[in-house]
Amino acid sequence: MSTVVFSFVQDIERSWTTEQVLRITGVSKRRLAYWLDRGIIGADVDEARGRGRVRLWSFANLVEVRVALWLRDRVSLQLIGKIVEHLRKRGVDQPLAEIRFAVVDTGKAKRPTDVVVQGPEGAWETPFEGQVVMEVVLPLERFADELRQASERDRAKRRQAGRVERHRGRMGSAEVLAGTRVPIAAIQRLNAAGWPAERIIENYPGLTRRDVAVALKAKAAG
Repeated sequence: MSTVVFSFVQDIERSWTTEQVLRITGVSKRRLAYWLDRGIIGADVDEARGRGRVRLWSFANLVEVRVALWLRDRVSLQLIGKIVEHLRKRGVDQPLAEIRFAVVDTGKAKRPTDVVVQGPEGAWETPFEGQVVMEVVLPLERFADELRQASERDRAKRRQAGRVERHRGRMGSAEVLAGTRVPIAAIQRLNAAGWPAERIIENYPGLTRRDVAVALKAKAAG
């Protein structure tokens, strides 16, 4: 029996583009497209726009991609699809990030493997019989930590210091330092309270002196 343990992952309120998902998880564009086509994984936002599609991925979606990569080295793609289908029939929106299940070797020719689900209390929803071939616990916390770190590295690498941006519907459409969630107004309030640039940067790791200068310049211009 192969047992995989999942728990729903709460993380910062962010979304990632498909290009970011490719960089952060290491999945290939072709494989990701294939998994999307097969319904093995999905993005929280997936809408047709003109001739293309817009996909925005949550942190739980990132975990699903990472889990799918991990499972691919241990079980067949057909079995992964079977697991996802089985769990979605039970109302699980993100099968590869939320629940506990087991893959059982039944020893039967017509149905050599089966999938059973473990409830929150730890009991299996349906009784099963089968040979225990191996037991595996998925290192979900490690995956989540790795993804957070990879996401931060990607953001730091690609963000341009000293720029201001505004995104409609995000942070109340307030001006923020590019690539961050730090409002320009927050930097201005700290400066007005007598905080020097060094203390502001210490309070917001990742900012630079150039970021602080641009925020204060925006105040002067206003």
